Parts: sequence; C-alpha cells; structure tokens
Amino acid sequence: MVVEYETIAYRNVVWHTYDIHVSQFEMALEDFNEKLTAAHLTVKGPLFYVLYNIPFDERMLIDIYMPVEQSNIPKDSDLTFQSYFYIDQMLMTRVKGQFASDTEKAYDELFRHVIENDEKISSPIFHILRGDEEIQWVEIKIKVFKEEEA
Repeated sequence: MVVEYETIAYRNVVWHTYDIHVSQFEMALEDFNEKLTAAHLTVKGPLFYVLYNIPFDERMLIDIYMPVEQSNIPKDSDLTFQSYFYIDQMLMTRVKGQFASDTEKAYDELFRHVIENDEKISSPIFHILRGDEEIQWVEIKIKVFKEEEA
C-alpha cells in the first residue's frame, strides 16, 4: 500500500557517503557506526539511508544518515553535519520480512503509483529503518510532484 503526503523531518543529522558493492552494505553500516562512536555522538535515531541508484550492476551509491542530539560535530570527523533535514510531499510504502526480495516489489509499487497518478519523482530513494527487537521494517519513501499544465 502506498501512502501519500509523507515527510522526513529531523534536526541535527550527520551523514557519510559510500560507493560500495551491494555485498559491502553491512560493512558500510558498521563503518558509519564507528564514525558516530569516534565523534562521541549520541544517536537520536532512526538510521536512514538514501540510495541514489538502483543497483543493477551491484554497485550502490548511498548516503547513510543518523539524527543525533549534538548540535555540532568535531572538526576532525569525516561525517557531514546538517542542522535541519526536511523533505515533504513524499510517497511511502513499508517492507517487512524478506527485505531483499520485497524491496524490489516496494520499488515497483511506488513507481507504478507515480505513473498511474501522472507524477514525477524528484528525489533519490529513502530507506528508514524502523522497529524493535521483535519486529523490524523499512519505510521506503520518494518525493514526487505533479507538473503544472500550461
């Protein structure tokens, strides 16, 4: 199910960019966590990442983000800091269970909605990791707009 009019809004967000093979995703998450720890940042969650490409060639260009409590970061950190992170007019669907196979289905569902509603995509694909120890899911979001008719 596709939900319309979603937003992403956080204060004090840090991120790092990775250009990796899909098999290195867990390693990138571990590296990002090490960067947070080294910078002595307090996580305010949730972790989310932006996928700039569909990895047909098994390469991923991603930014991994984390909201933190601090309003600045150490100068020697290789994380990037942003005071506010806000995107509105997004479509969202959720993936539970078989993340690898169901994520492709979720992309298809979002893209079909865009086509059927004569919308345009104006953002990369956002993945927000949600859940607790019992249930985990991923919210997948894209920003869309309708072109004004002349």
